[in-house]
Amino acid sequence: MSQIISVVPNVCEGRDEAFVEALTEKLETVPGLVVLDVSMDQVRNRTIFSFTGRREAVFEGGFHIYEAALGKIDMRNHQGEYPRIGAVDVFPFVALRDAPIATAVDWSVQFAEEVARRFDLPVYLFAESARTKLRRDIENIREGEYEGFAAKMTDPAWKPDFGPDVFRPDKGATIIGARLPIVNFKAYLGTPSEEAAERVSKVLSDPATGFSGVHFYPALDRTRNEALLNITVGNFQATPLYRVLEAVKTELRRFGTRVTRVEMVGLVPMQALIASAEHYLQIFDFSVEDVVENRLDEILGDRG
Repeated sequence: MSQIISVVPNVCEGRDEAFVEALTEKLETVPGLVVLDVSMDQVRNRTIFSFTGRREAVFEGGFHIYEAALGKIDMRNHQGEYPRIGAVDVFPFVALRDAPIATAVDWSVQFAEEVARRFDLPVYLFAESARTKLRRDIENIREGEYEGFAAKMTDPAWKPDFGPDVFRPDKGATIIGARLPIVNFKAYLGTPSEEAAERVSKVLSDPATGFSGVHFYPALDRTRNEALLNITVGNFQATPLYRVLEAVKTELRRFGTRVTRVEMVGLVPMQALIASAEHYLQIFDFSVEDVVENRLDEILGDRG
């Protein structure tokens, strides 16, 4: 099974379908680049792209992302239900299928330096690419968000890793780095009460809950008039998705409501879903090798 590095840029535009479609078509013209997924989110006003390929193809696609986003988005007018610091909020390099994380780190640092040079943009390295412990957690970088970032950058501790030391109000800053796969999903809470979403988020964000590396972002879907939690699980092997979802359900009982549906955001690692299937179906001793498509891929790959 071949090693794969994918990238998952998050662009702060999730409502202009024509823009997203045009950018997707541009990516599809890059030789050697494969677009895996494009996920628009109107509530968060954010689109998550996912693509893979050779290093040169991934970099070219990434430059198209920055060129289009920086040309389209003025952060002074941006509104959305999710933390962000710039037009391209984050650009992760993800090591898949046993690809060495060190390779993803090398790619991310090279790409970050070039983004800063080409677009005159402050760039912060995070996760495995971070140069300080504080910057490993993306939430530490995002703290204060776009609205507070100009003041944050005056602190020498928050000098960018690459690019200018001066904040660009129209474009913001960007975060680039290498990480392992994560899972993003939305849990709808069956109530229009933003207070319920905020209180559940506050309770489950307490370190005493044991949900290390799990982040909860309350929001309101105004088209459905329903509160929700945007949930990011940083290590789905240490903290399975079903544990997070069951904790949300438990807290919601205080408000006499329940989770009405769950939506995945972007692509999901198979192992994350299998762990939840094992739990809810009470399957014993199951593995990804027991999935028929995986077995066929293994057999056909060996023959190829």
